[in-house]
Amino acid sequence: MDDTVSGWIDQDVGDVIEDRDRVADENHASQVMPAIEEVDEPEEPAAGETIVGVPFDQQMSAQGKAEAEAATPKPKPRPVTRPARGSASDEDDSGKYPRNLRTDPKSPHLVVLKCGSAGVRFAFDSKWLSHEGFRASMPTRCAYSGAADRTKLIARPMVFADRARGAKSSAGDISSVHDVKSLADSSPRQIMQMMGTIEGMPSPFLYPMPYYISTRYANKTIHCMTRDRASGGITAEVVIPDAVCALEWLSRVNGVCGEEYEMLERDTSLLHGDRFQELSEVCRGRIQSWCKLRPHEVFQVYLNDADFGRLDEGLAGVIVTDQRVVYCKYHHRGQVRLDEEDATIIAKPGGRFFSLSLHIGEERSRMCKLLKADVPKLESAIDKDAAISVVVG
Repeated sequence: MDDTVSGWIDQDVGDVIEDRDRVADENHASQVMPAIEEVDEPEEPAAGETIVGVPFDQQMSAQGKAEAEAATPKPKPRPVTRPARGSASDEDDSGKYPRNLRTDPKSPHLVVLKCGSAGVRFAFDSKWLSHEGFRASMPTRCAYSGAADRTKLIARPMVFADRARGAKSSAGDISSVHDVKSLADSSPRQIMQMMGTIEGMPSPFLYPMPYYISTRYANKTIHCMTRDRASGGITAEVVIPDAVCALEWLSRVNGVCGEEYEMLERDTSLLHGDRFQELSEVCRGRIQSWCKLRPHEVFQVYLNDADFGRLDEGLAGVIVTDQRVVYCKYHHRGQVRLDEEDATIIAKPGGRFFSLSLHIGEERSRMCKLLKADVPKLESAIDKDAAISVVVG
């Protein structure tokens, strides 16, 4: 993180100084030296010769001017100040998002650290929490689902609980005191005024930066943490679960013309598809414990195991992507690629349920149990051109 956030701050300072010196040198040169047109220069005459076509008096005048210029000391170039902390690469270890984002250090800026199924992790210099415009930049949509219905949204301040003074409290306990449960027509700045300052927090973390969640996720708080930089200052990190909300926030702060926006826009559009984002954040987190979705693997459907209720969604069941079928129930875990030859899923009926088993050649593996209505969903989720098939009976 030192190289990610403090690096671009130091780099930006160096760039600003370098640009300032370069402009000063150019202005100085333009004042001292007149504009010179590019013309074909005549050959230098030998000793005692004259230049053909040029009068003698003009030759002497040009010679005297050249001697005067040679006698005049030339100004020495001004040294260029380099950042004390350079970086050999402009990319992070993964080679995806820029490491040093060259931007005006006088303006807030977000750094994308990671884009995954859990959301988008951002970093920024914590000093911008005292900037009212930056604190009003979060889009008015649910940070978990992306819903934008103001009548069902709650404004909640970001709480960096690791900076709380005195007795340690959870982010939920601290933020609940400052929630604004009715947005009406209030602007973000009016909402910040209604929230007041966060007690027990040092500056600038005492200034509330509102984000929004729907009433469905009223018991949730987004993940916020801080890190001390070796070069001084504090880096703040925030995870926005919904990709649409994260992308809109990035566009409001950084703009849409930068490289980081283009990369995040592409990654969020390819990140497992919209169907995966429709699952609850809790369900997605549980699924990730037994089914690590690969980069750009498109999620098709998740079918909950029939022995688990709605409150336990994500703990067991079967998942179909554009590449494979993954299943989990207790210690029965496994997967099979869609192009696996001689692979068959047998759905055996038993009352209102169907017990699934995977057959690959002579091998047989227990999978999970589905409701009768979920079996057709499993069949339709598997591509028709896939080698694997579902057999009922």
